[in-house]
Amino acid sequence: MDHSQAVAARLEFVFQRIERTAMAGIPILNPALCVSAVGMRQWQGEWLAALVTPWFMNLVLLPSGDGQARPRVSTGAKEHVSFPAGRFEFIQAYEEELGCYCMCSLFSPMFEFADQESAQEAGRQVLAELFNREAEEDDDGDMVRVWVGRLPEEEASALDEVETAGTPASSQPAGLTRRWLFGLGDKEETAA
Repeated sequence: MDHSQAVAARLEFVFQRIERTAMAGIPILNPALCVSAVGMRQWQGEWLAALVTPWFMNLVLLPSGDGQARPRVSTGAKEHVSFPAGRFEFIQAYEEELGCYCMCSLFSPMFEFADQESAQEAGRQVLAELFNREAEEDDDGDMVRVWVGRLPEEEASALDEVETAGTPASSQPAGLTRRWLFGLGDKEETAA
């Protein structure tokens, strides 16, 4: 077992325990899914994976284990992490077996996934998009607007409506989520 597999196994073990204890009997669990760390790899001196559970899918950044642990900060504190596709907000967390780590929410709850393979494939796609070098060439402002739920082309359309109708238009389409950002949903579904 290589080191990345050992880190993934430790992460899975901790969240399997959470599933059996803190999450036991909670109605948001998708019974078709289990805990799985997808695509474990090194990024900026830490371990990065997409963590699939029956109740959420998150990006997770874990300490590398080489003695350089994340500094202990308040659970819930926010931090921005840069990837080739842009900067994304992570929330600090702590588990005794993992130490300080941080997570970026992707999906919750997980009922839209029919099976484990489709959830894991979504995790792989998200990780691939994080490292999409073409996104690096895009305007960072566009990425920030998308992350908070505003599409650049919809902002322009809203401005046109304001000019022609004289009334303000909403700059945040209903239902736009991070799923859309990573290409896992389509605009018609999220706007409905």
